[in-house]
Amino acid sequence: MPHLEWQKSTYSSGNPNSDCLEAAQGPEGQLYFRESDAPHVILTTFPDRWAGLLRLARQS
Repeated sequence: MPHLEWQKSTYSSGNPNSDCLEAAQGPEGQLYFRESDAPHVILTTFPDRWAGLLRLARQS
């Protein structure tokens, strides 16, 4: 696993004790997502697949 700089979602409350989504971009463009309450569980995808998921979600 490469060193990742995690960023919290802008929808997070700012409360350090609240759970939130964190995202990071890998050195080869991969996207990584995790929840702050389970940081050891990491989902990995690529920008084109993430964009496809967002397009489908917006259509719903």
